[in-house]
Amino acid sequence: MEVKMSRSEPLSQEQRESALKDIQGPDRSVIVPAAKALSEDRTTTSRLLELLSVESHVDARHGILYALSWHADLGTWDLMVRILADPQEAPNVRGQAAEGLSYMFYQVKLDSKEAEAAIKALLAALKDPSPEVRYCAINTLGATGHLPLIPVLKEMLADQTPVPGWVGTVGEEASRALDWIGRAHSQRFKDGL
Repeated sequence: MEVKMSRSEPLSQEQRESALKDIQGPDRSVIVPAAKALSEDRTTTSRLLELLSVESHVDARHGILYALSWHADLGTWDLMVRILADPQEAPNVRGQAAEGLSYMFYQVKLDSKEAEAAIKALLAALKDPSPEVRYCAINTLGATGHLPLIPVLKEMLADQTPVPGWVGTVGEEASRALDWIGRAHSQRFKDGL
């Protein structure tokens, strides 16, 4: 499926239905463009959630979560936390759930029970055997801008495991996350928050 679009051009009904069909297939070369197209169409959130509830193929689950991540719908928050914390899920699916949380943290108060549950799952993910899960958890912890996370992120600097498909090592992502937290704190201080 070839879908060319921008944020200003919503999917047509035909493109939407085609992408929803394609994201369910076993062929990653079809799932990836469908997921990218659906990531731009927030009207598909409920349909994607329905598909995710019945889909068991790893690549399809990953593609569905990718699209849902970009919707940044707080209604998916608890689902993302559950998937991240589920050791039965494939590492790339758990990593995608962590990434999905990173796009929503700005909408959640850090002292809320939702943030607390997510941070707990993210901290547990730092001990995951999968470098992809650790990498994505670190990325999301950095996106929180939460100063108390600095010590645990500093500990992750030592993890020099490369992460195929991502930029650099787990430790390098920890370095970037520390930088993001520092910049977020500086901006809040500058804004008087």
